[in-house]
Amino acid sequence: MKLSKDQIEQLKKLISYKGYPEIDVQYEILDHVACKVEDLMSENPKLSVPDAFQKVHASFGIFGFSTLEESYKKMIEKRLWGYYWNELKQLLTSYRIIFPLGLLFIFYQSSALLGDSKAWILMMIGFLFISFIWVVIRYWNTHKKYKKYASYMASNSVFQLTNFGVLTCLYGHNFVYRQGGVQEGLFVKIFIGAILTAIAFLFISIFILPRVLDRSIADTEELIQVYGEG
Repeated sequence: MKLSKDQIEQLKKLISYKGYPEIDVQYEILDHVACKVEDLMSENPKLSVPDAFQKVHASFGIFGFSTLEESYKKMIEKRLWGYYWNELKQLLTSYRIIFPLGLLFIFYQSSALLGDSKAWILMMIGFLFISFIWVVIRYWNTHKKYKKYASYMASNSVFQLTNFGVLTCLYGHNFVYRQGGVQEGLFVKIFIGAILTAIAFLFISIFILPRVLDRSIADTEELIQVYGEG
């Protein structure tokens, strides 16, 4: 038998009740569940949709649909980082690389003019801090609009990177720019080296993170068009 639209909607609600609120996750699970529910109801026409659903859910074992959800979200996460590395490669091999390099040159020259050999680090920290705040403000409304889709919520890793960036900026100011005996000792020097490496990574990343987020949003928009739900 073929499930009706109302029965499909009923299945989606049952999937949601099982703890899968994201719309695209529901449809991913639905792809695996609907056919099995159809088969069970064909074998036993008196079987209700909820009862057939419970039988199908039980057939997935103690973890239920968690394996399907995890597999889908891993695929999204892999795709998102693929976008990151692709955008990074494009940045490093295109004319756009002149923007971070030009900005870094301005910071370094300003540091020389100020007579402070570490002022450029402080300028980078300030630039990163302001940039990350801008990213959060720019995408805040977008975040609220697409938060029902795992395809977009995977980009939370970008916002986690933003949080890491803000903390790195604060540590960078304290351990790199501050004068005095703070920089004594091998461990502290290694730590400062790690901070500087993180700042360099974040400095390059800030030029591509908006593009990564925009691609994630575009993927989510495509799903909305397919599923017809916003």
